[in-house]
Amino acid sequence: MIEERGRIVAIETNAIWVETIQRSGCHGCAAKPGCGTGLLGDYWSSASRIRVALNSWDSQRIHLNDIAVIGIAEHTLTTAALLVYLVPLLALLVLSYVGHLAAGEPGAIGGAVAGLLLGAMAVRWFSRRHDSDPNFSPLLLRIEPRQAGQLPPSA
Repeated sequence: MIEERGRIVAIETNAIWVETIQRSGCHGCAAKPGCGTGLLGDYWSSASRIRVALNSWDSQRIHLNDIAVIGIAEHTLTTAALLVYLVPLLALLVLSYVGHLAAGEPGAIGGAVAGLLLGAMAVRWFSRRHDSDPNFSPLLLRIEPRQAGQLPPSA
């Protein structure tokens, strides 16, 4: 299970909204203060809000600004990453080859663009179709109440 911590920003009867900070993958490196990639990651980092179903959790015991630990299964993340990256790439390559066979270089260029767009549309269709699938949704693992004087994670 891959875990992420975030601040609870809204509470509904059957779900909570958790705000997490998206960061680049290199924040654990010792050379971060002098690294251009780390600086760009800090510049482009942004907060995102995720709706997390409460399932068996009691919403009365959850408070705003508590820290929620949410998780998603490794196989779910792997499947989603492969889908998002490979489907458009494979569609680009296949339609580029078909376009090349049909019309030479201009056909290859047109086929590549069409393949990329069709691959992106296929990924979007798949994600909308599985939008309510609990296997592709984050789980609320635990709540860590904020201590007095503790600041929430920065946004």
